[in-house]
Amino acid sequence: MTQGTLIRKLCTYTATNPTRRAIFELDKIVRSIYTLRYLRDPQLERNAHRSQNRIESYHQLRAAITQVGGKKELTGRTDIEIEISNQCARLIANVIIYYNSAILSHLLTKCEASGSDKATALITRMSPAAWRHILLNGLYTFQSIGKMIDLDALMAGLELG
Repeated sequence: MTQGTLIRKLCTYTATNPTRRAIFELDKIVRSIYTLRYLRDPQLERNAHRSQNRIESYHQLRAAITQVGGKKELTGRTDIEIEISNQCARLIANVIIYYNSAILSHLLTKCEASGSDKATALITRMSPAAWRHILLNGLYTFQSIGKMIDLDALMAGLELG
């Protein structure tokens, strides 16, 4: 049985059902323990904030993709068209994140090999969800010539301070 099925079944019970009440009380205990750990552990607090920042970066990227061409919402008249538009925006966001991750990973390897601790520390703080260096409103032509992007050539003249 999946967690979703279990929760759905528990929610069909009345509010006075002992099993439902016990599960909801257990959930309150788990949340209380997490809250106390969060308040006592500065590292857990930093990790939670970092995670929230990553989620916010992703949402900003998705919003920027949605607004390409001056629109402020997903395009489509039917539920299926809106879902297709949403999935296309997700695909574009994932492509941007993958592209940035490949560049950052390659750059990190290069900096670690050269022994540049300052550049390595800078790279580890960069987000793969960054999109300001990508022209979202550009005109693109895609050709399938089977040629991979040469990251070495792309980063040949790049120096991190």
